[in-house]
Amino acid sequence: MPQPSSDITNDALVRALDRWRQLAAGAVLVIALIISGTFVLERSSSRLTMRTGNALWLATAAQEAIWSAEAAVRAIYLNPGVDTVRAQRRAAEADSARVLLQALRDSVVDQPEQVARVDSILAGLDDWERSFARPALSGETITRALAFEGTLAFDRMAHPFENLVSEARRLRVERFRTQAVVMWGAFVAAVAALTVAFIAVKRLTAGLRQKAAEAAERQRIVEEQATELEHQTQVLEEQAGQLEEQTAALEEKVAERDSTLTLLEETSRFLDSAIDGSPYGIAFYDRRLRFQRVNKALAVINGAPAEAHIGKTIEQMIPALAPIVRPILEQVLSSGKPASNMTIEGNTPAQPNATRRWVVTYYPIPGPQQSVVGVGCIVQDVTEQYQTEQQLRQAQKLEAVGRLAGGIAHDFNNVLTVIQSYAEVLSFELEERGEGREEVEAIRAAADRAAGLARQLLAFARRDVIIPRDVNVREVILGMQLILRRLVPATVELSLELDESPLVVRIDAGQLEQVVMNLAINAVDAMPNGGRLEVRTATGPVGDDGRPTMTLVVKDNGTGMTDEVRERLFEPFFTTKPAGRGTGLGLATSYAIVREAGGRIDVSSTPGAGSVFTVVLPQAEASSGLQKRRSTPVRGIDVAGGNERILLAEDEPAIRSALSRILRAAGYDVLEASNGGEALRLADSDSRDIHLLLSDVMMPGIGGKELVQRLAHSRPDTRVVLMSGYTDDAALRADLGAARYAFLQKPFTAREVLLAVRTALDAT
Repeated sequence: MPQPSSDITNDALVRALDRWRQLAAGAVLVIALIISGTFVLERSSSRLTMRTGNALWLATAAQEAIWSAEAAVRAIYLNPGVDTVRAQRRAAEADSARVLLQALRDSVVDQPEQVARVDSILAGLDDWERSFARPALSGETITRALAFEGTLAFDRMAHPFENLVSEARRLRVERFRTQAVVMWGAFVAAVAALTVAFIAVKRLTAGLRQKAAEAAERQRIVEEQATELEHQTQVLEEQAGQLEEQTAALEEKVAERDSTLTLLEETSRFLDSAIDGSPYGIAFYDRRLRFQRVNKALAVINGAPAEAHIGKTIEQMIPALAPIVRPILEQVLSSGKPASNMTIEGNTPAQPNATRRWVVTYYPIPGPQQSVVGVGCIVQDVTEQYQTEQQLRQAQKLEAVGRLAGGIAHDFNNVLTVIQSYAEVLSFELEERGEGREEVEAIRAAADRAAGLARQLLAFARRDVIIPRDVNVREVILGMQLILRRLVPATVELSLELDESPLVVRIDAGQLEQVVMNLAINAVDAMPNGGRLEVRTATGPVGDDGRPTMTLVVKDNGTGMTDEVRERLFEPFFTTKPAGRGTGLGLATSYAIVREAGGRIDVSSTPGAGSVFTVVLPQAEASSGLQKRRSTPVRGIDVAGGNERILLAEDEPAIRSALSRILRAAGYDVLEASNGGEALRLADSDSRDIHLLLSDVMMPGIGGKELVQRLAHSRPDTRVVLMSGYTDDAALRADLGAARYAFLQKPFTAREVLLAVRTALDAT
């Protein structure tokens, strides 16, 4: 604790010393100001004195120059025999006088009286030079009148000169006198300041002694008070300790409160970000079912900013859905139970022309005492997901139907192969007898029509082997007449206008049939109330590559389509048909088939006026190997036989028996096997050469593909011909399409079998 008495004494001394220092500093400052002022005045007086002296010098020099010039000119006038050159040089000093007068005028520009005198002198100088000096210097005759005028001009100039010089001398004397007065005044002021400072210091010292005595007395009193204050200080220190403890506790509570507030703010920001960042639409309603909070996703669905929802009702924001949504919200609000996974379909202001589908969950927002203060909802837009699921279901249905159709076609083709094979053999035998041939031909024609139906089933199932060949478009479409008549309802008139000329294109016949069928189905669907369907073929224009083309036109007079629909017409899964009526794959598949064949599809349509699909395909060169329709009657086998050994693998006994009979009749040695395993055993047990393997693709156990692969290890030189009416092996279909193996499509004729066998055996 500090001592009170010593503090009081020290404070008095310090204050006294401070006053002394202030007084001394003031005295020094005053003296400095006096000296500085004196210096400034002295410098100013000196400058004035110098300026006055300079003006006096200029005036005196100019006066002397003028007098000298006048004397020289006067000498020339009075004594024409004088040294003229020297006189002229002296007379030229008038120019120097003019320069000096001009400099003098510039130096006294702030003194109008002096400036007037200088201007008067300059004017007199001009008059003197004009009237007397110049004529005398130029050698003119000076008359008495001219000399008298020059004398008068010089006198008028001389008087102001004398006044000017006199005034300059007077001003210089006054400047020196003023400078002396200023210096003496400054000296007296400095002495007076020092005297005053001395007296003040003396009085201050006396006061300092008195203050010291008073301070000693106060120090004694303060020391007594200090003892009492020390006791009070101890009490205050104890109270301060208690206050510090209370303050620390309060600070902890404040810090805890600040931390809680910060955490609440961070949590609030996090929840706001989580709600706005959710991909699902989220909204909260109060008890009056007005929007209280809407996140960005729901704002996008409703087509209005989130801020525009606040305080609005459902009827104001989404009027089209209000009749559906409001009853659900009221039920949740009254019952206090959630309504989960509600499916809602409709339009919103964001997409008024598009039907959307949402899955919505409504749940109550609890308040105090188990009350419900509002309703929350979570909205998920599942429109695209729903459409994808519908397309997937439809594709799965088509896949199942395709598998069923393929299976039926397989068995059907086996039966037809037996019928056709035996009918052809029977036709050969009856032809020799000359009887019953017409009945057999009827059987073959019926089998051909049935084979056409089987091909259509395989094309629908997309399980047929894709082998591009040169085909006549007219014959392909004529072969489809039966199935086209089945597709077209009675209310639609079918018209076929096929060019008689052979329009040959290189494409898989089954795929061409699929294109025609898809275009026909699309046209029929566009005429729900009936109409006319036209299928035309004609020679087309020459293509960009110089090759001739042909056109296949499918025209209807149905509902037509808009430009927007036409732009998306060939997109996979795009359809304008109602749910369950189409997959959107038919036209996309047709487009891909035509593009693969090197052609294109052009579409023109007008809403309400029908549509025209024009398929443009490049024509193939005429080929003798053009596949003839199976309906063509065969009156004899014109294919050479042979004596090679053939391993026949076929699980259908009737087909195996018919093929064996045909091959043996052509001279071949045939080994028969009912499946792939038996064929391998025959090949292993027989040491003779097996020149060709004729095998069905689909057999129980070891199928045709595995049989070919395993036989290739033991007998690599054996040629292969595969046959099938249906295959579910995509890789094998690709191999067959790439001509890695010779292939026979069931049902087939005896000629086709023998031709395929002979071609495979003769191939290098």
